[in-house]
Amino acid sequence: MRSEKLHELWRSVNDLVGRGSTPASSTIAADFHRFMDDKVAGVRASTDGALPPQYMTAPPDCALHEFTQLTSDDVVAAVRQLPDKQSVTDPIPTRLLKEHVDVLSPFLTALFNHSLSLGVVPSGFKAAYITARLKKPDLDPADVKSFRPD
Repeated sequence: MRSEKLHELWRSVNDLVGRGSTPASSTIAADFHRFMDDKVAGVRASTDGALPPQYMTAPPDCALHEFTQLTSDDVVAAVRQLPDKQSVTDPIPTRLLKEHVDVLSPFLTALFNHSLSLGVVPSGFKAAYITARLKKPDLDPADVKSFRPD
């Protein structure tokens, strides 16, 4: 009896996370890839020949010599304002980060201040997963134009 319940529990978990279901067609993925490539190519073509950006010189009395160091209180306040959603690249769930920010804030503060002082952002912080999301619920999910990156 216990084995049946355990088997049923795992079947439910597998259903919820999509294990064992038919994966999305590689044709759909190829269609998305082609659509996005074409979109980028269109933007590049429409801006081809545009004048390069022009930058103004900062006024002589305007100077930035150093960043003001962050404090643990700054980091705690910022973390507590984060939305509860998270990315698959996040090393820990946002909820867990918020619950333990008081313990983690000294380490995060040191990391952020070091990054600011060097002017370098760790490459791991520059990665992102882009997910296709329907623009509106009533749009055709078979049409790649119905999606936006999220």
